[in-house]
Amino acid sequence: MATHDDISVSEKLSNGEGLTRILADYAVHAEFTDLPDEVRRQSIRGFMNWMGCALGGSREGAVQIAKEVALETGAKPVASIIGHAERTDVASAAFINSMSSSILAFDDAHLPSLAHPTGPVSAALLALSEARCVSGEDFITAYSLGVEIICRLSNALIHEPLTLNGSFYINGLTAPIGVAAAVGRILKLDARRMRWALGLAASQGSGFRAVHGTMNSHFRPAHATRAGVNAALLAAKGFDSSDDSLEADKGFFEVYSPGSEPAIAAGELGACFEGLNVTFKPYPCGLVTHSIIDACFDIRKKLPSYESISKICVRANPIAFKLNGKRKPTTELECHISLYHWVAVTLLRGRAGLTETRQTCFNDPQVVTLRDRVEGISDPLMRQQEAVVEITCHDGTVLHCRVVEPRGSLGRPMTDSELDAKFFDQAGLVISQETAEALWRACSRLACLQDVGREVMAVLPGSLGH
Repeated sequence: MATHDDISVSEKLSNGEGLTRILADYAVHAEFTDLPDEVRRQSIRGFMNWMGCALGGSREGAVQIAKEVALETGAKPVASIIGHAERTDVASAAFINSMSSSILAFDDAHLPSLAHPTGPVSAALLALSEARCVSGEDFITAYSLGVEIICRLSNALIHEPLTLNGSFYINGLTAPIGVAAAVGRILKLDARRMRWALGLAASQGSGFRAVHGTMNSHFRPAHATRAGVNAALLAAKGFDSSDDSLEADKGFFEVYSPGSEPAIAAGELGACFEGLNVTFKPYPCGLVTHSIIDACFDIRKKLPSYESISKICVRANPIAFKLNGKRKPTTELECHISLYHWVAVTLLRGRAGLTETRQTCFNDPQVVTLRDRVEGISDPLMRQQEAVVEITCHDGTVLHCRVVEPRGSLGRPMTDSELDAKFFDQAGLVISQETAEALWRACSRLACLQDVGREVMAVLPGSLGH
């Protein structure tokens, strides 16, 4: 695989070889042997985290509805619906399983852009690998390049001077393209058809944040997944697109981020791996809330009791309030995006897990009372993941904590043991401990598998797998 540095990208662009061609060539020619050990390891950790999230979310109401629709409209049943006995076509299974991994807000996050790349890519590749034999090495190669392309395109869209409308849902724009690249790689598309696949995927970009906290907010990554799968399948059959869909006049970048520089997405391609900036969540909520939760945990150790609290002040970057600023959540899905709720439950219960998103928790009078005492201050001078929590007690005592690097950040990533515990906690909602351990072993051996779809899904019992 050729390495693309900044100078060569500039030269290629000046010679008429645009970003679409560069990314397509990368997707076609990347090899497993080109991937550093850390990228391979990150791919396995990402897939493991995704599988746990997909199992954990597989019984949620939105997933059940999506499954019912898929069974009514789906085609040949060749791929599993994780956590369920039924099977459906590849695109529909990818759609549902991507939604399952997103629905509890426990998935991954690319820190620079806040994209969530591993869910769409993992769901698409696993569904496809049930329909055809895919080795572990091929799976990891396709996974890594799909995640890499999503992250790089997301960076390019938001690069300063900021031109992307912040109301767009970035995963809805970039995930179809990364999925198309990953699936196209497994389908062995040539460079021309890969360009078509990327173009078809780019033309399906969509999503806006007004629906945050509803089932629709988890439709978006699911739709991105299905869009990418269909784009690659269509291109494989000869369904064409332009060769420069990303960088062209009236193309992807001009429409979604006018004045942006597409070349940013290709800088040091193949030498520097943006996918290493993807991290995993210890709490089931937006990553921008994690510093706030950590600060509350720290203060709680010094707090006499929650009854002693008179006032709670939370200072954070404006993006925390924009993405997770639901003041009074009235549904479980809204709890995931309410930093006010997480402040209250962390201080009151000393926990910040899935149980704290359930109706019995957000309607608890003690939680409601404490939540109403939280004052939020939006501070544009604070970094994206930074937060300060200050609590004033009735006796005048002030407790204060600043967190710059929360758990789950690049500076404090989840350890392997923490990620394993998270996997087993979520898997345990659906399958037995013995089955979860067998599934963990299969996922951890991903690079060594000869037939990923068969070997991974055969672990699940008959009521959930084949």
